[in-house]
Amino acid sequence: MEKYMLNRRKLKKFGGILAALGLLLMGPSPVFGEGFNFVVNEGMRISGEKVFSGDKVKIYTVIVNNDFASLSAEPAFYDGDTLIGTASINELQFEKAQQAWVEYVLPYGEHTLQMRLTNVIAKDNKGDIISIGDQQIASYQTEKMFDFDRDSDGDDIGDKEDPDDDNDGLLDVTEQELGTDPLKSDTDGDGISDKEEHDKGLDPKNADTDGDGVNDSEDLYPKDKNEWADVDGDGIGDNADTDDDNDGLLDTEEAELGSDPHNPDTDGDGLTDGQEKEHGTSPTEVDTDNDGIDDKTEIDQGTNPTLPDTDGDGIGDKDEAEKGTDPVKADTDGDGVNDGDEIQKGTDPLKADSDNDGVNDLLDIFPLNEKESADTDLDGIGNNEDDDDDNDGLKDEEEKNIRTNPLKADSDDDGLKDNVEHERGTDPNNSDTDADGVVDGHDRDPLVPKNQDIKRYVQFGALGCFGLFIFFYIIYLFKRKS
Repeated sequence: MEKYMLNRRKLKKFGGILAALGLLLMGPSPVFGEGFNFVVNEGMRISGEKVFSGDKVKIYTVIVNNDFASLSAEPAFYDGDTLIGTASINELQFEKAQQAWVEYVLPYGEHTLQMRLTNVIAKDNKGDIISIGDQQIASYQTEKMFDFDRDSDGDDIGDKEDPDDDNDGLLDVTEQELGTDPLKSDTDGDGISDKEEHDKGLDPKNADTDGDGVNDSEDLYPKDKNEWADVDGDGIGDNADTDDDNDGLLDTEEAELGSDPHNPDTDGDGLTDGQEKEHGTSPTEVDTDNDGIDDKTEIDQGTNPTLPDTDGDGIGDKDEAEKGTDPVKADTDGDGVNDGDEIQKGTDPLKADSDNDGVNDLLDIFPLNEKESADTDLDGIGNNEDDDDDNDGLKDEEEKNIRTNPLKADSDDDGLKDNVEHERGTDPNNSDTDADGVVDGHDRDPLVPKNQDIKRYVQFGALGCFGLFIFFYIIYLFKRKS
């Protein structure tokens, strides 16, 4: 049996044969008889110019009805004795032709493909079924031998013609010498092509050339069994490198701190583990002080990543950021009241004068009342509303009339409130109304001067005379002795 190779030239030739299909029996009407030539097979063809093992193709043949008024059948396609699939021909009219085909994934090597007619139903002009023997049907089956080549590297060159079947850069003859698989670009499956391994001096048949337990494609030192990784890329293998990740911390220090010696930023907060040590933060916690701000952000903005309240004003750093206050300044508005106290009081930590009354919040007894700022007598009523600011019993208007200080209960500091002096008749603006040397608060009769001054003068005069007598007597005794 003739062997067919699939290539463009033969496919074109086969196409020409199909184009030359003609009627084998001539005549204006169907011919019926025992020796009829009712079907013409023009062989089989396969779709595609270049096809290889593993390709999904269509297998075609042509059925021609030269004998019957109508012909129906199921062309069955086989690879040897294995059914590939069936097509369907439905009432093919006299002297008509129809293409039949099935899809097939091509195998490798030499294969005989056949088409056999099954379930044939032939009818005459009256529509009656004509009996046809199985032997007659079987004599018109068609078959062809094909040799399907592989294309292991997908370059449209069959392996039988391709000098490098796996397209790994090594010729098949070289692979045979090396003992590698010429149909597999990476014989040992380590992720590196045989050609690259051969060029680097590695063993293309051993996924772990140096036997250190690390695949060659993952091993930075595939020929050194003592090294396989270099996390920081400094050219020193991690086993010999004392700081594998080059973060400024020795691997031994990282072990003590619990950080990852193969990750320069263990907690992923933007600071290397070495920088975290410098700042006193934890290399294993993104937010060392748990204030809601990561360590890197705190350092960038000038807050202390180890203190949740950097300026100690009672407001956490994150809350300050949300409120707009300065996390490194306890008194953002400089009014003398720290931000935390202002928040508690309800005043604005961003304004020195929250109620805009012209009085600083620190000095304003009523920092949220624009109409009040002082309460001299601390009775809870602002001076503007209070008619007796100093709570001395005299209304402010009265004090104005007698010219006492309405903001001072004891205008002259004599120990008596202004209202008491007013009632007693003493002068609330003069601490010693009777000018006797005794302040009104201690004077039993502050309106009547005492004679105590004359007595004092006599007493001081007598004492002075006695002093002079003693002085002159001493001089006398001194002169007498001399």
